[in-house]
Amino acid sequence: MVLSDLEPKAAAGEPFTRAEAERVLGCADLVSVGILGETARRACHGDRVTYGQVLTVSTSEVPTDLGEARELRLTTRPSSITEACAHVRAAAQVAGTIPVTGFSVADLVDLAGGDHLVLADFARQLHNAGLVAVASLPIDQLEEPAELVRALQHGGLGVWRATVERAVTVVTLEARVDLLDFLGLIEKVADLQRETSALKAFAPLPVADDAEAPSTGYDDVRTIAVARLMCPHVPSIQVDWATRGPKLAQVAIAYGADDLDNVPAFDSLALGHRRSPREEIERQITGAFASPAARDGRFELVR
Repeated sequence: MVLSDLEPKAAAGEPFTRAEAERVLGCADLVSVGILGETARRACHGDRVTYGQVLTVSTSEVPTDLGEARELRLTTRPSSITEACAHVRAAAQVAGTIPVTGFSVADLVDLAGGDHLVLADFARQLHNAGLVAVASLPIDQLEEPAELVRALQHGGLGVWRATVERAVTVVTLEARVDLLDFLGLIEKVADLQRETSALKAFAPLPVADDAEAPSTGYDDVRTIAVARLMCPHVPSIQVDWATRGPKLAQVAIAYGADDLDNVPAFDSLALGHRRSPREEIERQITGAFASPAARDGRFELVR
């Protein structure tokens, strides 16, 4: 196979270089790409694939019924630190022992006016209000992310999830690699982890896809594989179950993903009343020849 010379490196859990990643991202043989991604995943986690059931709160009102949630995630964009803390306190009161995460590092940096000392103070206030970790670190929106992570950690908050906010507009895979430096974002995540060891997961598929040139499933699985191969020191490569759907999430496991995030906390009418979200996600993971394991918002196994 065209990438077989790279298999020993994947099996050893060694980080791929940019040149090697370009070979993978540009490879038309998806079987070879999948072998590398799955080999690297198994080197990190064996056959275990984790999943997190999340109740996402996108308004100022916090629901009192949390369903099967193992994480309560606030996704609002606060207009002030006072508003953010009030939202966290309300969520923490409802959540009890369930971890509360919230907000974007980019939004908190904006509130702090880019001042790292102010950011650390904001983090301290949010932590005291009951926040466990910032919900996302959008790697494509931040300069010097390591310094920001240290400021937030100094204030007591975890920064565990690196994300990509917007898709790179491309015409071909070669354009993604050579012209728009998509691999640079993945390298940035790898560098951040080497500097801070803060991350527990990286979700490399963009939160918002380009409506004019949306990525294809081929692009997505290659991206998952390359993220796993370039970032072996980031514990988990993550796919969002709610936005990507069960089919892509299941296929992604075969390309290196080992964590399915944002699994609903409540039954979906689309699944009928005979199958809970937990039963559905475990069925999908088992169907990908992996062993499902539930985790909470701290990335700790719950059973």
